[in-house]
Amino acid sequence: MIKLFEKYVDMKILGLFLSNPNTPYHVKEVSRKLGVSPASVSGAMKYFESTGYLIKEEKGLAHIYHLNKEHPAVVALRKAYGIALIQSAGPVEAFLQADPNIVSFALYGSYADGTFDEHSDIEFVAVAPSALDKFSNQRKFSEVRKTIEEKLGRPVAIFVATMSIWSTMKSANDPMYHKIMDNHILIYGNGLEDPFANR
Repeated sequence: MIKLFEKYVDMKILGLFLSNPNTPYHVKEVSRKLGVSPASVSGAMKYFESTGYLIKEEKGLAHIYHLNKEHPAVVALRKAYGIALIQSAGPVEAFLQADPNIVSFALYGSYADGTFDEHSDIEFVAVAPSALDKFSNQRKFSEVRKTIEEKLGRPVAIFVATMSIWSTMKSANDPMYHKIMDNHILIYGNGLEDPFANR
């Protein structure tokens, strides 16, 4: 899906606003940043303003546009865009290569609910039966995390829990457990409620 935001000019422009929801832009700035003609940018931004996706402010002779984060369609688009962007970096395959025993892998936090901004971390949780070689896994996960950060240009965090840690967190009403459970999207494996149910 992320290819749609890279292929078509209007979608490319919308993608810039979705990935930088707090940043205002003017036509020439978007034109330079994306390598698109000012006329195309101007037409797209006027169209997105007419749909309510963008809000236009006039500052002197300049027209500044920013994302209308309150628009219901924009809320859904931000969530879809964020997930598609993350999936384009292949995190599931990369982390499974680091540890093929992962039974659940999820995205949580602001990218899971579409409230991310320019400074948000991309947060993952991975649950595996046990850390057979904890040092080796930490090194591998760190390498994968850095690779994904380079691909996406955003900071990445991963929380890895073994079966015993995850079960303990659940039974202890751990705040981190609830933070994840209240706002996550499962992108691989069993549900986080009981990731070891089918094992």
